[in-house]
Amino acid sequence: MIKENQLIEKAFYKNYVQDQDGSPFHILGHLYFNEQNQDEDYDLSYIRFAQGELYYSSQDYETAIFKWENIDNELEAWAKMNIGDAYCKLQMLSAAEDMYTSITTDDETLKSEVALKLFTLYCDRQKIDNAYETIHTALLINPDYPNVTRKAREFYEEQQDHQNAVMLAVSECIRTSKEEWYMTLITYVKNRQTLNFSPEYFLPVLQAIYENNKRLFIQLLEAVWFSFKGQSAYLEWLKALNELIRTLTIEDEKEWDSIVSIYENTFMELTDGTYYLRELHHVIPEFISAWLTLSTSKNGLHPSATVLAWNEIFPGTVRQAITSKAESIIFETENDRNSLSDSLQLFHMIHKWANSHSLDLNQKTKWWAEEVMNRELWHHFLLLGQEGSGKTTFVQSLLGDKVYSGSTSSFVVLKDSDELRYEKMTEYTQQTFYSKNDLSRMLNEEPDALYQVFQPSIILHEQKCAIIDTPTIGSVSSIREDIFDTLLLVDGVFYLVDAMDPLTDQDYDLLHQIKNYAPNVKVNFILNKVDFVASDSDAEALILEMKAKIASIYPHAEVLPYSSLHPFNQQFNQLSRFIDTNFPYDAKEKEERRTAKVLTLIRKMIADLLQKRVDMEKGYIHSIQWNEEILSRLTAFSHKVSDLQSERVESIAKAYRSLLSACRSELEETIPKLLKDSSEQLKEDSDFKTIHLTLNEYMNNKIKEYVEENVLPTIVNQLETWVSASHDELLQNQSFLIEMSDTFNDIYQEDKLSLTCQFAILDDWKRDIDRMTARIFYENENILLKNKPTQMLLKGAGKLLGAFNQNNQVLYQQYKKYIENEPYAETTKAISDKLFMPFELFEKGLKKDIESFFTGPIREVKETIEEAEQNIEDGKEGLSNMKANPEVFYDPLKLFEVNLLQQEFMLQAHKDYTKTY
Repeated sequence: MIKENQLIEKAFYKNYVQDQDGSPFHILGHLYFNEQNQDEDYDLSYIRFAQGELYYSSQDYETAIFKWENIDNELEAWAKMNIGDAYCKLQMLSAAEDMYTSITTDDETLKSEVALKLFTLYCDRQKIDNAYETIHTALLINPDYPNVTRKAREFYEEQQDHQNAVMLAVSECIRTSKEEWYMTLITYVKNRQTLNFSPEYFLPVLQAIYENNKRLFIQLLEAVWFSFKGQSAYLEWLKALNELIRTLTIEDEKEWDSIVSIYENTFMELTDGTYYLRELHHVIPEFISAWLTLSTSKNGLHPSATVLAWNEIFPGTVRQAITSKAESIIFETENDRNSLSDSLQLFHMIHKWANSHSLDLNQKTKWWAEEVMNRELWHHFLLLGQEGSGKTTFVQSLLGDKVYSGSTSSFVVLKDSDELRYEKMTEYTQQTFYSKNDLSRMLNEEPDALYQVFQPSIILHEQKCAIIDTPTIGSVSSIREDIFDTLLLVDGVFYLVDAMDPLTDQDYDLLHQIKNYAPNVKVNFILNKVDFVASDSDAEALILEMKAKIASIYPHAEVLPYSSLHPFNQQFNQLSRFIDTNFPYDAKEKEERRTAKVLTLIRKMIADLLQKRVDMEKGYIHSIQWNEEILSRLTAFSHKVSDLQSERVESIAKAYRSLLSACRSELEETIPKLLKDSSEQLKEDSDFKTIHLTLNEYMNNKIKEYVEENVLPTIVNQLETWVSASHDELLQNQSFLIEMSDTFNDIYQEDKLSLTCQFAILDDWKRDIDRMTARIFYENENILLKNKPTQMLLKGAGKLLGAFNQNNQVLYQQYKKYIENEPYAETTKAISDKLFMPFELFEKGLKKDIESFFTGPIREVKETIEEAEQNIEDGKEGLSNMKANPEVFYDPLKLFEVNLLQQEFMLQAHKDYTKTY
């Protein structure tokens, strides 16, 4: 029987030469000769096959090929494979490929061998597509064949083909359950090479490994979990994970500790405001159920509280069996977690979300968070008392200084400090200052602010406490609400009563309300003004009477007699003992109180954010309405300014044209008269040969004199009057615009519009007029030197007849008649056009100049209109988004509320929580 390993290793010849002496070539040659000389049918194929192997091992590849080409028995296919190997050795790769691909066989071993050899050949020849096809074929033939999966993995990795590499690893994990393949897959997952796969793809391999190796299951589960974190398929992965956990048989929960921690962190991530409820409702209930299922009594408090909190906010979404288990665990388990750290994490998470949505948190809330975490302060005491209880003098006694006069209308926090300073906090601002006068002024001007007084105080220093002075509780509801909210954040209350009028009905009612609202807050009493009590025994009786009266509300309350008029050093020890006795410092208890206070702040923060949502919607509506109203006014005003501009262009330009028209008319009326009057220069004895030249010069001189002495001064005077009148008109318009800017600025409550016009155009006009009039010079006109027939005739007659005196009378009469009867219209027009051309050019620029006077106001109004239109558009868009996508705001707050309730449940674990049935 032929052994396949011998064929693979080309060691078939050993069947003939083993246990025989001599050269293998001689032995096979002798066998070949003997076989050939047999009388019966002989078969030389086996010996030729063996001889080919020997020649191949001796690197005589051509002879080996010759031997193998003549095989025609069952070894023919193997011989072809060997021929392909020989071609490879001879670097005849194309021939080798043809030989390999020509092999047809049913032998799976041979198929695998040929596939691997072809694969190697294709890789060497960079025929990657063929290599892919061949290695896939090899995997289909027999994945268990030596080196097939290894070569495939190496090839995929070399090609950076993550898809096929991961698919191969998953397939081999399921098929072989070998640790090496699980480690390979885990490596792929950690290297983020599996991101293109759906979460469901990993469920079969996880189920397979869970049955065989819990340790590797945990490793792979963690790797896959973290690989999907932050990806779009993250929620799909969690849904798939929920299904996976439900199918598993959980035996030892301790193995899941690391996974339980991931569940905890993931829940915080899912509820940090990134996801909407519609995305989470199909994930969270089963997710927290699985979390609780995998937890132990040691780490089960957190998932139990989460289950109960989620089911409280979204009733009926968690299975009854799960909620019952959660109740059992939370009822029996003590909270050994760092609850303060958990609560602060939630506080910062909400703070971060608010900042990312441009929602400013109340500065006072942030201040209280810092105060709660201030480990240098052991206590915060609230100082309460009715009007006349002596709170102000008590504060002065503690500080040894009159910080402010009268009872305060604000919350004032008193702290010990070596440096004297004051701080003011409004809803969104914080300010430090150092003047007591500034403090008094601010207390009056901004009573709603929170103030801090930092000043040396021995009692505050020794007791490591801060005292919060409060406004007198009256009928103002906002003050009462602030005081009651503060009750949940302080460590105790000093309730001051007047020794002369202790515990009025008002006091008694208020104490009942405090007890109902904050039952766990300690309240102790300071009987102030005991210096007015007749004797110590009367004071003692008064104290006993007070204790009896308040016993039904605060049975363990103590009363400290105090006089703000007595020196403080005489009462320091008594007050210090009073605090030590009634408010002892316990580190563990303080930590729990800190946690409870942070949770209180978180609840207030959520309520404030919800109110901000309402305020934002109202703000958008108000902004839209306000901007629409202002837009209407601005639009009407814009039309008014445009009308003013058009009116001024018309009136000022018309006045200018009228001025020029009058001056031109006067000029055109006067010039002909002056020219006709020039006839007086004619005499009968004039030299008529040159009289036309003499008269032409005389006429020009007369006109020049008239222009320079009459026309130009008149025009200058008229233009100055025109500029002055224009200034008055424009000034009137500017006054109107200033009035309107004041009106709009009052509406805007800021200097929104200035509406300042460009009066510089008047200076430009004056400068242009000076330049025009200074540059106007009269140019002589050819009045009598033109080529008109009459002038030509007179000039010709003068030259011809002027030499004969008897003809002078005729020439005199003809010249005089011509000069006195000529209309001179053409000459007058030419002179007028030349003189008034600069002024007419000036007139053409008037419209643009006057329009530029209003350019500033028109631009301002236009920009303000555009701003109002943009505000309206933004407001409508914001309002539309709020109404269309309320989940953007409400969903995160709902999830924050789940986290808050979860932590409140954990804080009360094993205390006063009771099972529900």
